[in-house]
Amino acid sequence: MNYESTSIISRIEWCRLQQQLHSVTREERAGWRAEEAGLVDALGGRDRIAFMREEHRSQFTRYQRGLEDGKVLLRLSRSTPSGMTRMEGSSPATLTTSTRVNSRPVQASRPVHVESRR
Repeated sequence: MNYESTSIISRIEWCRLQQQLHSVTREERAGWRAEEAGLVDALGGRDRIAFMREEHRSQFTRYQRGLEDGKVLLRLSRSTPSGMTRMEGSSPATLTTSTRVNSRPVQASRPVHVESRR
């Protein structure tokens, strides 16, 4: 997996987690799926704007948002100055891009609350 695609894959995973929430309506879930599809298309270098505009009008805006955001995330990651490095000891995930994009998380993790004692 390219290190550059990590942020877009994280965003795809976020869309998938949102789809699993019990409080999400059917229309909201479809919106998250459309946004995810746009992000995946940006990652794969595809553009299905015409298809989505005709076939999925109600979710077209969310698809377009995902596609445009994905393209921006990829451009930003490629324009990072070559002198910048990752934090020492950190490394990209060992899974391949296709594995991470095509797999759905089983369960959303629970939020962690940390209290500060001063």
